[in-house]
Order: sequence, then structure tokens, then C-alpha cells
Amino acid sequence: MELLKRKNIQFILDLMKTTKKGDLNYVYRGEFSQNISHHILSLAEKNIDKLGMPSKLKKRVFHIMVESIQNITRHQDAPESAPEATAIFGIQKKGPWYYVTTGNVLEKLKVPELREKLEKVNSLDQDELTRFYREILSDGKISIKGGAGLGLIEMARKSGNKLHYDFRNITEELAFFYLHSYISTARRLDNSDEEIDEPDPEYLSSFNYILDVHQFINQENILLIYSSVLDQDSLLSLIQILDSQMKDKLAFKKKIISNMVELLQNIIHHGIVTRQGTKESQGVFYISRFENQIHLNSINYIENKDISELEERLTHINSLTLDELEDLYNQKLFDFNSNTEGGLGFIEMRLKSKHKLVFEFIDDTSEFSHFLLKIVMDKN
Repeated sequence: MELLKRKNIQFILDLMKTTKKGDLNYVYRGEFSQNISHHILSLAEKNIDKLGMPSKLKKRVFHIMVESIQNITRHQDAPESAPEATAIFGIQKKGPWYYVTTGNVLEKLKVPELREKLEKVNSLDQDELTRFYREILSDGKISIKGGAGLGLIEMARKSGNKLHYDFRNITEELAFFYLHSYISTARRLDNSDEEIDEPDPEYLSSFNYILDVHQFINQENILLIYSSVLDQDSLLSLIQILDSQMKDKLAFKKKIISNMVELLQNIIHHGIVTRQGTKESQGVFYISRFENQIHLNSINYIENKDISELEERLTHINSLTLDELEDLYNQKLFDFNSNTEGGLGFIEMRLKSKHKLVFEFIDDTSEFSHFLLKIVMDKN
């Protein structure tokens, strides 16, 4: 069984390579209930906390994320029968810049009015935006779905930048609406006119990056993709998101989450490498849903000197029957005189999935390679 098509593997590898220490690439696709939105924001907030930025600036960044998710709930018109039109929420952290992107379906007849609001917001400077915001509040022109555009105004005010947007046709009646905002974590919070560097155009121009990501996650039926330095906090938030989203039977959901924990713990504990003078457990995790299967995927760096031993261990685990694996697991578990940690997680993954582990090593440098691992789980 192939991990991915070669071009899609390259897409994931590029995603990992462009995620530096302190950066983040994180896209969620699916339902946006209050509970799920809370966990999505919690994962983003924990990433922000690690930067130690001033409280006032942190509130601005977080406020934009909240408004972005609320934008989905205000304008979402996607029918349940259109999975390719599932809403998305994405965060990128590149250097001092945060990029927040949402995408959702709306009826085409609503596009002209929404476009007009966006153009109005982008035509105003910061002082004009503040006056416009107050005018709307005083006039009471607020509908249940945010018809006054207050959320859009707030995003432009808090970020200090224009909103980028696009509409893409899906059907004769539906369009996909992308909304993209960005804010610098180095931005001055006083009223000075001091200029700050513009963001790297590679991550901003015409939504090329987020459009590529969206196309990829649709092709691979991905529910969530996360690329950053992994730790126990991020692991907990990812578990909470998937637990809230999945409507599967409890026993199957427990197996999925258990294998997900093993997969991510493998990166956190065994994917530690020293790159550019810093020890870290950087990786990519994504989960795909198909009609009768769930695929859990991870990618992390591995030192080339460790590949031979790991490949031998995984090949041996795949060569055994499930009964033989049970015996091996118990043998390792109760052998207190040896290092039982090595391999137990991989054995558990295979026992719970009842499928062979799918893995591959891809060269990166003379010192490191990428370790790709997939767990396949049947629904029945």
C-alpha cells in the first residue's frame, strides 16, 4: 500500500521543511461546533503562549482567530451532501507573521453583497474603520448572521492590514469564500507611524499557498493537518479536536485516539533530532477519512545512522501474525531486564489496527532523512 502519490509526498515534505522552529502550519477541515472551535483555538493559543509576546499583542492575534472562526458560522451555507465544500480554518506562523485563513461555502447570490462589504472595509484607514464601526453600532444594523460586517471591520482593525479574499465557483448555486488576514507579532502597539517589514509574499499572494493546501486536503480526504514542533500540550489539543469531531462508535473512536497517541508520542520521544543547533521533535501529523477506513499519518526527521535498526524492527513487526505479535508484546512488557520501550508502541499500533504498518524513509540531507509512517484502521 502506498503512503501517498509521489507529488503529494513532496507537498508534505515541503510543508515540513518550511516549518521552522516556532512556526506553525495547521489546517482543520470539518464541522465547526462550539466545542470543536474551542479546542481549535486552544491549540493555536498554546502556540502563541510559547512565543512570550506581550499580552496586548497576544489578544489581538487571538481576537483575529476568534473572528475568523465566527466568520465561518456567519456565512456558512454548505449542504451536507457536498463534502468537497467542507469549511476550513488554517493558521500559519512564519517568522514574525501570523496568517489566519478561513474557507466556507455560501450561496452565489450572497457574493455581491459580501464583496461590497469587503471592498468597503479595505477602502478605509484605521481611523475611518473605528468611526465606521461606531456608526454601525449606533445605527443598530446588526443581523443574526453578522449582516453589518462588524467582524470584518474588527479583523481589519486588529490586524492593521487589508483583508485578502477570493470567491471560487463550486456549482451553479454555490461558491467557496476564502478570507485571509495577517498580523505581525513585531507590530508596534502605540500610535507611532513607524513602518514594519511586509510579510513574505510567498505566503500571501493570491492565496496560492492556502489554495494548494485546500486542494491537497480535499484530494486526500484530510480532516486535520498539523506541522510544528510537537509536545504534550499540542498532543492533548489534537486529541480533543478529533474526539469532538468524530461521530464513530465509541469503541472504534477509542482505538483511533489510542493509535494517534502512540503515533505522536513516537515523534515526541523518538523523533528528537538536533538541527541547526537546536533539539526538537518536529513533525507533521494528518488524519484522513475514507468510506470504510481511517488513515493516521506522521512524518518526522530521523538521523540516518538510526534508520537501519528502525527499518529492521518495523519489518520484523510486519512479518509476524497477530498472535505472534501478542506473544512478543507480552514478552517485552514483562522483560524488566531489557529496554522494553523500544518497539512496544509500534507493536501496539499494529495490534490495534490489525494492518501492517506502512512506512518509508526519504533522504533529506547527509545527516537526516524523513520517516513516514501510516496506520490504517478499518471501521468494521
